[in-house]
Amino acid sequence: MATDKHPRSKEALIVFQNQSHLVQQHFSNCGYCAKLFEVALATDLMVEFAMYGYSSELKKRFDNLEAHMASEHKSLKDQIK
Repeated sequence: MATDKHPRSKEALIVFQNQSHLVQQHFSNCGYCAKLFEVALATDLMVEFAMYGYSSELKKRFDNLEAHMASEHKSLKDQIK
């Protein structure tokens, strides 16, 4: 465990739990069996979006995640366009 990490506040934990549930529901609803790394990354991106809102940098990170997922899972290539 990294020593420079700080414990999340109660508010941040609630946001994290909500976004984690949303990510799981999304993958389940679209029939996508995400790798654990993809779930973790998508959750972190959604937490950032929920706490700080949209930014062009965040959009690029979402685009990179979707491109990675499309390259890893051929069935997604048609869905992510």
